[in-house]
Amino acid sequence: MKRVLLIDDDKSFRTLLKRLLEKKFDSKVFEADDGTGGLISLEKDNPHIVFLDIDMPNMNGLQFLEKIQNRICPVAIVVMTNHDEKEYVEKIIQMGVEDYLLKTKFVTQLYERIEILLKKIKRTTRKF
Repeated sequence: MKRVLLIDDDKSFRTLLKRLLEKKFDSKVFEADDGTGGLISLEKDNPHIVFLDIDMPNMNGLQFLEKIQNRICPVAIVVMTNHDEKEYVEKIIQMGVEDYLLKTKFVTQLYERIEILLKKIKRTTRKF
């Protein structure tokens, strides 16, 4: 079973994504409403994938990415945001994220991207 961490301050969005991941992708889902809680869950729950919002209170997504940049055990990170400015996207991609999804196109992109990501992870030595 895949372990997935959702870090987003929008509870209804987390609930929607959690239901999708649990039902369609046989995943154990952990949740955090900001980067601080996300760091705690990252260490405790050791997820395979992190879905990360950027705009959050306390510790935002960029601060979260900065904190985990030197993490020994890599985790696939998918950024979910409404920011689509080219410079902003390039900065996030350079921080080592696996993928970048616009929340405005979430429904149309997510299912396909999750399948691609899970196939890629299965090819690695890390087992679910």
